[in-house]
Amino acid sequence: MRYLIGIDAGNTSSKVVLFDELGEIISSSSTSSMRFERRADKLEEFDLSVLWNLISDCIKRVIDNSGVDSKDIKGIGVTSFGNGLVFLGKDGEIIAPGVFSNDYRANNIIDLYDKEGSLDKINNIVKGDLFAGEPGPLLRWYKEYDIPTYEKIESILMFKDYIMYKLTGEFATDLNCFGGSFMVDLETGEYSKELMQLYGIEDLWHALPKLAKKPTDVIGHITSKASVETGLNEGTPVVAGMMDILSCLVGSGGTDDEIYTLIAGSWCINETHSDRIIEGASSNMPYINEGEYLNCSYTGSSGANYEWFNKILGDRAKNIASDQGRSHYKILDEMIEKINPAKAKVFYSPFIAQPSIHQNAKANFINIGLNTTYEELVYSLAEGTGFIHKQHVDFLREANLPLKEIRLTGGTSKSKTWNKLFANILQAPIVGVDCEETGALGAAIVAGIGSGVYKDYSDAKNKAVKLLDPIYPDEKKKKLYERRFKEWQAINKAMEAYWDVRGKF
Repeated sequence: MRYLIGIDAGNTSSKVVLFDELGEIISSSSTSSMRFERRADKLEEFDLSVLWNLISDCIKRVIDNSGVDSKDIKGIGVTSFGNGLVFLGKDGEIIAPGVFSNDYRANNIIDLYDKEGSLDKINNIVKGDLFAGEPGPLLRWYKEYDIPTYEKIESILMFKDYIMYKLTGEFATDLNCFGGSFMVDLETGEYSKELMQLYGIEDLWHALPKLAKKPTDVIGHITSKASVETGLNEGTPVVAGMMDILSCLVGSGGTDDEIYTLIAGSWCINETHSDRIIEGASSNMPYINEGEYLNCSYTGSSGANYEWFNKILGDRAKNIASDQGRSHYKILDEMIEKINPAKAKVFYSPFIAQPSIHQNAKANFINIGLNTTYEELVYSLAEGTGFIHKQHVDFLREANLPLKEIRLTGGTSKSKTWNKLFANILQAPIVGVDCEETGALGAAIVAGIGSGVYKDYSDAKNKAVKLLDPIYPDEKKKKLYERRFKEWQAINKAMEAYWDVRGKF
């Protein structure tokens, strides 16, 4: 049996997963959180100084616990969130914390680009909608506000690229992740001096990493130093990988036509692929096939709303679960199912994090009264999360991107209750994946293709991706959810007037 490792570097922790070539998880391990305490408002950072120790320990633990000979591990793939930023100094030394994609210190840089007349030009080159958490604006922020650090920058990387650098010694990235982070000209698939000039960071041209065109391209091999630190066999190939949203699509087998992949995780990701650049999309990223694009519509929070609710308001469900010896998530599911949506009055706007539908948008419950129950709050949060996905899915549908079925991934996708709710809200079949780590599986699949374990994506999908039975929508509820969705939209529209002036108070 041949084996592959997928590393999924996330916003809260990183996961190392060892798969066999049939997609079965043999062993896995996760890091603890790498998130810093906030040093200042708007900053969301992670600690690069401990990152490699955490991940290398996880790799070693995974191999040791599996009993697999490292010589039988044929390839390594790495994925991570896109955007955000990692940069290093002359000798690869850390000169600043890593930056998460939901960092919005550079909001004023977006305003600056708009005043300079460069914002529309940037968006035209990258074929997306620039926001503050992307590397271009973040680098310009350092140039404007932290010149000593800016002048030390010698290598610009994404989060996953830093891990690949520690594994191989190569400064490299891939077209999907770097292109999806708006650092290349999407029409040419190459770096653009005009784009760097528009960002105001043309003096960092030398710091751009080697650009692999395909996720399956081998960018380097495990060094002797990394072999000692991880237990991996020296010379094992490492492929370029891709952004986590494409990795989840690959890991869920969503590479066929007319399939949408939704990620209800930290971010609200909605994506499909076509041979067209969709105007107004959040981004049109390079896809796995040349001449095709990953058409995306997204905002910065989905399952994160549920995570917040459980942390701040989840005690009642947790207490019931403790008394009954059951999972509190199961209790919450039962609470959601108790609510008749035809009688529901409370709405939830799921804007717990940026980027969002408005620069100043925040989450809120609407229509709470003296008789509002805890169960209604839980239901409205789940429904509101479904509604923000619907807003994005409707955009893609209206762009004439056909939809046959949806692959739902992310933490909330593990709940049949949430799957049924999403099916009814979106009026499309929901197909889950029988794998706890679809992002890591996608990374392992591209490693398998790059190392010759699989012939191509079709071969990998047939061997390694296992789908669950579809959950079909209740067509009788279509008009009900359409009506509630319109009311939800009207609430958000009314809030825009406040959000417009919020920064002035």
